Amino acid sequence: MKKPEIILRLLRIPLDFLSVVSAFLIAYHWRSTPEWVPFVSLSSPNLMPFENFVVFALQAAMMVVVLFSWERMYGLKSLNRLRKEFRRMMTITGAAYTIIILYFFIVGITFFSRFILGVSFLMTIFLMISHRFILRILQHFLWKRGVGRRRVLFVGDGRVLEELAQIWDMDSAFDVFGRLDYEKKSVPAGMTRIVGTYDDLHFIVQKSKIDEVVQVGDIKESAELVEYCQLNHVEYRFVPNMLEVQRTNTEIDFVRDIPLITLRSTAINGWGRVVKRSVDIIGSVIGLVLFSPLMFFASFGILCQDGGPVMYKSKRVSKNKTFWMWKFRTMIKDADKMKSELQEQNRREGPLFKIEHDPRITWFGRFLRKTSLDELPQLWNVLTGDISLVGPRAHLPEEIEQYEKHHRRVLVVKAGVTGLPQVSGRSRLDFEQEVKLDVYYLENWSLWLDLKIIVKTFGVVFDGE
Repeated sequence: MKKPEIILRLLRIPLDFLSVVSAFLIAYHWRSTPEWVPFVSLSSPNLMPFENFVVFALQAAMMVVVLFSWERMYGLKSLNRLRKEFRRMMTITGAAYTIIILYFFIVGITFFSRFILGVSFLMTIFLMISHRFILRILQHFLWKRGVGRRRVLFVGDGRVLEELAQIWDMDSAFDVFGRLDYEKKSVPAGMTRIVGTYDDLHFIVQKSKIDEVVQVGDIKESAELVEYCQLNHVEYRFVPNMLEVQRTNTEIDFVRDIPLITLRSTAINGWGRVVKRSVDIIGSVIGLVLFSPLMFFASFGILCQDGGPVMYKSKRVSKNKTFWMWKFRTMIKDADKMKSELQEQNRREGPLFKIEHDPRITWFGRFLRKTSLDELPQLWNVLTGDISLVGPRAHLPEEIEQYEKHHRRVLVVKAGVTGLPQVSGRSRLDFEQEVKLDVYYLENWSLWLDLKIIVKTFGVVFDGE
């Protein structure tokens, strides 16, 4: 790392210490002069002596700095995103103030003020955010003028290398010099230029003052490359080949000093599964209660049309398991027997069956499909755990038999009542586009993404799409 970068990051330690001390002193001053506090009527203060309070403020500041160090908030390696750093900073500061309150409770100190604790907490957060923001601005100011930028040399090739090089090329903290390959050759515009071969490593690093060497993929010269970087004080980083296949949902654990990389098929794992299932149970119960009048209306309409049955059950697949999915019947009785006769009219590529103006759909069934009311019984499937509120579409077993190998990735999670394809084009999408959206969902799942899809689903339904 460059000296200006190290200095700026080390400055966070004394500035945090001063922020806590200043926050306590400001709060003490406000509380000792109640008339300075607008819109609040405060009684005469019963505070500890100022000299004792200063000692306490210094001790509290030291504790906050120690907690920050324990939680690795002062790492020199890289800067976290401001939002993430601010969130962690507020959490750790809150923990420190909780310890302070417990200390007063255990020791039995009574001549202290809750006003001071509240104001000092808010002031500490404000001052810490302020000086971090200023340091970030100063850091970017120096980077823009070439001070402290890290010059990077890539070794290897591939899609991940190009993507990483493009990201860093737009980041003012990095200066992407180029990459080494087995032979020096011209490359298409927009790709990382080849500045030499692996044999030119020593010459290029010394002449161009390279700060970091980033190897992407496996090369036979890896051992020599690592040894050279270690002996010449050049930072070495490595992206393994497996990340060409999967880059999301990776976890690194250590067994003693041996790193183990875990590749997970989906982000819905561990606590994610617990959270998602909890939302499914709560959402399905609320939905069944809230939409019960609409479900009664749909049942009554079907009975009036042709006397029933009201429900239609279809064997579907969810997470490699078959189950009976319930829907309101929208087709004539024994409609499945006519499917083979209409196969030639299928207008959708892939294993799914879809035809224009399906003659099997009843007039009331068209209304139910247009308004998506036919999907409401699936809330029962959600409650019983067969499917989820949000997930890939639940397909028929015979359709899944026609899946190609890469299509089966969507079967690693539960199917859903709605999903990303349904709010991104619905049946206008071809099957490959639908699979790509479902794969993106399972790799990038979050509770926030589920909530956005649910909200968008209501919008799609109200628009009649």
